[in-house]
Amino acid sequence: MKAPATPRQATNTGRNAPFGQVERQIARRYLGAKKTDGGVAVIAWISFTCIMLAIMAMITIMSIMNGFRETLIDLYVGSQGHMYVATSNPQPTAESMAELEQRLSALPGVDKAFEFSENLSGIQANGQLTVGRVIGITPQNLRNFELVADNIQYGSLDGFGAGRGAAHEIALGVHLAAQLNISAGDRVTILSPRTRSTAFGPPMPVTKNYTVGAIFEVGLYETDMTNIYMDLEQSNLLFTGGKKSGEIQIRLNNPDDIDRMVEPIKRAAGEPVWIQTWKDKNDTIATALRTEQLAMRMIFVLVVVISTFPILAAMIMLVKNKSKDIAILRTIGATRWSILRIFFIAGSTIGFIGTMAGLIMGVLICLNIDIIQAIIEGITGTELFPPDVYHISSGIPAKLVWTEVFGVALCGFVISAIATFFPALSASNTDPVDALRYE
Repeated sequence: MKAPATPRQATNTGRNAPFGQVERQIARRYLGAKKTDGGVAVIAWISFTCIMLAIMAMITIMSIMNGFRETLIDLYVGSQGHMYVATSNPQPTAESMAELEQRLSALPGVDKAFEFSENLSGIQANGQLTVGRVIGITPQNLRNFELVADNIQYGSLDGFGAGRGAAHEIALGVHLAAQLNISAGDRVTILSPRTRSTAFGPPMPVTKNYTVGAIFEVGLYETDMTNIYMDLEQSNLLFTGGKKSGEIQIRLNNPDDIDRMVEPIKRAAGEPVWIQTWKDKNDTIATALRTEQLAMRMIFVLVVVISTFPILAAMIMLVKNKSKDIAILRTIGATRWSILRIFFIAGSTIGFIGTMAGLIMGVLICLNIDIIQAIIEGITGTELFPPDVYHISSGIPAKLVWTEVFGVALCGFVISAIATFFPALSASNTDPVDALRYE
């Protein structure tokens, strides 16, 4: 019967176990080699800095891209409908449109369905003329439209759709109001593509004056620059002479259900209809964002790979300078696998600490992105995120997706470990006889 191990033997066994205290201590001493021993410590610090900066940059940029994509899509979807249904009836009546709206509203998964109209038109005030998108909508539906109703900057929606003649109130975006130099209570002129005959010359375009009752800012530059909300009946009178648009805007409980809801909506309509989704209207933007996201991820993986080159150089130098130590370790009983583990621990330690430092720095930057943006803009005197370029007025968005964050950290560590493995394998294959031949 084998005698049980003594406490001393058990301790020694633990110390000499694979990746045990002895191997870790030797690896730590090798990393701290001074200039006289080859300057490995200096290169180790450079390697740590490169890995840290690469992981920090990758987490920061990916989080900004995730935030930008989510914010842009949320604002586009929020400022538009999820789905649009247009009847094929060339002469829709008020009764037929009300029935269609009722059938679609009763469909499971549909939050709201309401009649609307949309027309591009010229808008004029204070000698300025620009193009706007006039959206016809009932006052009740606009007040239920949280993205607009909750972001009124000037005036209110209390009088929207009220008033006769030029006193009829409309709502428009803050950037459009700034371009026309108007505020709540001012009047604007909206041009219609319709014309009216005159007795003294060619037909003249139909125009009408309106009062600005509310100015909103939803945060999407395009919406704040072009959208004009008008009472549905007034919009139909101005653009089509009172004819119904035949269009229904649908908002779903879940915007991602648009593909699944196409067929149920066709069946519920009970008549031939044309259907368009928010993806159809914003396909170019969605495709560009997906392509940019994929391309940036590939680029940053390459950056992480390049950042491991100093680790590779440090380990090659360390193996070369420690060939005598390797030979001595081998002669006193260290195995090839033990030598491999010692140098693998040395290199992967740099990668692990650098990765963790980069992860912490990247997360801190993303959590304080507004402060950092303000500091950089204050120092440089330039706007980092112009709303007319990026279409978002709320500054740099950042969204931390923790699965991606830890995926980036894991990727950085694995790449640095792979870069460490081959010099460590070379060290384990060192012949002690050749290493000590000329000593």
